[in-house]
Amino acid sequence: MKITVTNTALLNAGDAAIMAGTDAILRDIFGSDIRVELRDQQAEDSRAAYGDYRVEETLYGALESLPDDTRRPGLVRLMTAAALWRTPLGNLARRLVPPRVRAVMDGYAESDLIVSAGGTYLVPHYRIRPKLLELLAARLMRRPYVLFTQSLGPFPRDRILLRAIFAGAHAVLVRDSRSVEHLLDLGVRGDRIAICADAAFALAGRPTPVPEARNKLRVGISVRDWPHGGSDADGAMQNYVSAVAKLVRHLTEGSGAEVTFVSTCQGAGSYWTDDSAVADRVVAEIGRENADRVQVDRSFRSPQQLMDHLAGYDMYVSTRMHGAILALCAGVPVLPIAYEFKTNELFKRLGMEEIVQDLTSISGTALCRTCRMILDNRAAYRERIREILPDLRESAYAAGQAVAIGLERNR
Repeated sequence: MKITVTNTALLNAGDAAIMAGTDAILRDIFGSDIRVELRDQQAEDSRAAYGDYRVEETLYGALESLPDDTRRPGLVRLMTAAALWRTPLGNLARRLVPPRVRAVMDGYAESDLIVSAGGTYLVPHYRIRPKLLELLAARLMRRPYVLFTQSLGPFPRDRILLRAIFAGAHAVLVRDSRSVEHLLDLGVRGDRIAICADAAFALAGRPTPVPEARNKLRVGISVRDWPHGGSDADGAMQNYVSAVAKLVRHLTEGSGAEVTFVSTCQGAGSYWTDDSAVADRVVAEIGRENADRVQVDRSFRSPQQLMDHLAGYDMYVSTRMHGAILALCAGVPVLPIAYEFKTNELFKRLGMEEIVQDLTSISGTALCRTCRMILDNRAAYRERIREILPDLRESAYAAGQAVAIGLERNR
């Protein structure tokens, strides 16, 4: 069985964690001998970073990478080719597109299942059409496809296209009830939708190093740029930086803690963003007197490497949701900073919604207060994490059964 997972972004360790979990879930339900091929937005660099995966470019990536002197096929020609690809007119279809595009479409055509990777990319502030192109081609080729566990919506634009994509999916897996509401509002049938925990929770239970005994607290912090903060995005971003800087001063001066900025998006030079740049802004604001107790980690790590690293902290303050998930999988208490509803929904599911801080309206005082409360009760938080992780892991693996049911229903 060949399964193609498209719309991956392995240079983001959070997305790589989703992929690692997805791979484990698919092999659990379909068998360990399946062939898994990835279609990534930065295929060459992702292939170099993760040699265990077979990584190729996406359809959109192939189109964008065509030389300037190559005539790019328009959408009508491309979709006509997709519709004819597996018919007696397949040879004609192949002549409608350049060889580089043809190679991607051949890969999709020979797939027994196409999986659109989990994550968060079908939301209003991202370009969704490049992601949808892969699924539209899959539908026209009459290949079974599913959308793996993600948060999505609302959908103010492209509703007709989205409705067609979701209607053709054998299953749409989501992480939260708000995503279900967005799908139902779009007219997606409820029997195609399943709620499961994020695929990265399939990594829970993997061994991590036992933290060393030490006298000083160690706190990790994940920050990120967020240009979508409304009419005063720059002001909201500066307020966020200042709030985190206040927290760092509180930790280093009040608790004598060692603070390290470490995130899922760093150290991959070709990726579109690097969280270390925002960490540098925070460090510049905290003052020289605290500099010797603060580090900015710039290393690129795989999901397992990052989980192993996070296991050595007493607490992790995470703006990146998958940084939070990997810390939780390592048993580490998390103080989450939410920039999208996915984080609020996750911690509501954990019964910890009261500790979530909102990036666009964050208060340094509230951040310090919540941090202090978690540190003072970290043994209880660790115990709570140990209790809930097995259920989250089981829920993540339930995605495999939901995919199998969807395939059987549409057989």
